[in-house]
Amino acid sequence: MNVCTAASMGDDSEFDMEIAYFRNAVESLGVSTEEVDDSTCLRFLKARSMHVDKAAKMFVQSHTWRTSFVPQGYIPIDHITSELNANKCALQGYSKEGYPLVIGFGAKHYPGESSLETFKKYVVYILDKTIASASARGTEKIAAIGDLKDMAYKNVDLKAYIAAFQILQDYYPERLAKLYLINAPNFFIGIWKLVSRFLDQPTKDKICVLSNDVIREVLLSDVDVETLPSDYGGKAELLFIQDVDVPNFPRQVASVPA
Repeated sequence: MNVCTAASMGDDSEFDMEIAYFRNAVESLGVSTEEVDDSTCLRFLKARSMHVDKAAKMFVQSHTWRTSFVPQGYIPIDHITSELNANKCALQGYSKEGYPLVIGFGAKHYPGESSLETFKKYVVYILDKTIASASARGTEKIAAIGDLKDMAYKNVDLKAYIAAFQILQDYYPERLAKLYLINAPNFFIGIWKLVSRFLDQPTKDKICVLSNDVIREVLLSDVDVETLPSDYGGKAELLFIQDVDVPNFPRQVASVPA
């Protein structure tokens, strides 16, 4: 797998006609686009290769899902306390390209400790908070590291992995800039072959499994040494996502209660 950053397609204004057609197509399916900005329209269009009808259908499906799954507009912290207390994820500042950097720790996940539904809510919390951090820097994309150090068979959760990627590609199109998978155990190759069957090609193209001998070099090429955690060759301490204050993100879900 190669890392692939989505290529720029120019300013949104270059696609005014496509965006207008997209809005009409969405509204013909019974969903208003009055509060939807052009950048969001363009993300869905790009995700469906600028095919208006397919993009409109994708948007309506995403809108329907979010209305049902995130009715308050955010995930309440008391729905995911067990996930946050496990410190499974860090929000580590920004990459050199300005993307917020989120880090997940595979060895901290145990399938029996929470339901798949709770895990899905946790994934939405992570994505929403990271995207809010991106918006604060004027970007739409995020960068991610999946650290699989010390991961054992007891940590493997195929349903959770597949669900997380499906949420990302179906409901958060064109958000992922790149994902590095690092410190993968030998058995992970088989796991990845199963999971990758559920990913579309654009998502696969943004994912790279790094061998141990190049982790430091590759990550430091993308992330400043002051931002990258010390475990990966940088100088920063880990900042767990629940402890990071992000503008325009509900404060009532910004930290784990005592």
